[in-house]
Order: sequence, then structure tokens, then C-alpha cells
Amino acid sequence: MRLINKMFSIVSEGETVRIQLHPEHVIYQAHFPGSPITPGVCIIQMITEILEKMHNRDMELVQITNLKFVQPLSPIETPVVDIAFSAIVHTDNQYKVRGTVFYDETVFTKFSIIYR
Repeated sequence: MRLINKMFSIVSEGETVRIQLHPEHVIYQAHFPGSPITPGVCIIQMITEILEKMHNRDMELVQITNLKFVQPLSPIETPVVDIAFSAIVHTDNQYKVRGTVFYDETVFTKFSIIYR
């Protein structure tokens, strides 16, 4: 299921990508009613879709080498977040990606993921 332009939209692009979360999305109705939290799998899918857009190609997740959910991400409390890619290394048909999902001083997720 594609989430871009449904559960979130891109506000600005660059090394850091700013996104707007859409709290009315059906996923937030179930996770959790009255106190919506962005599911971890959706955060990973958002990262994947942003990378696909940046590199103009489909990405297949190969391995999550490190993933830390530091703080719950609420679309009500923090409707806009930044995704910073601190490293994107492309070698041998693989993309090794490292970064952070944050807003101001609050870190929500840290990730290291391998795609092909």
C-alpha cells in the first residue's frame, strides 16, 4: 500500500525531507482511536517511498540493520516531521541508508536500512 499523498505528503526535499502527516488517514483511526500513533512499519514505508522518489526507482528492502523507535510519533502533536538521511551509499546494486526521523530537538526514529 502506497502511503505518499495519502498518509503523508512531502513538504520540502533535500538531504532532509520535511513531511506532513495526515491524521485523518484510516490507519490512524485504528492505531489508536483518540490517540493516534504512527506505526513503525508505516515509518519504514515512508522512508522507502521517499527514497524511491529521490532516486526515481523502486526500492526493495533487503535488511534492517538497526532500527530504534525512540519516541512515539503522533500526527496530532507533531504533524510535520523531518527525515534526515545522514548517509546513502550506493554499491553493487545496494543502497545502504542511515538517518533519523525528528522534529526540532525531538528524535522519533533512528534507522539503518539496506535496499536493492
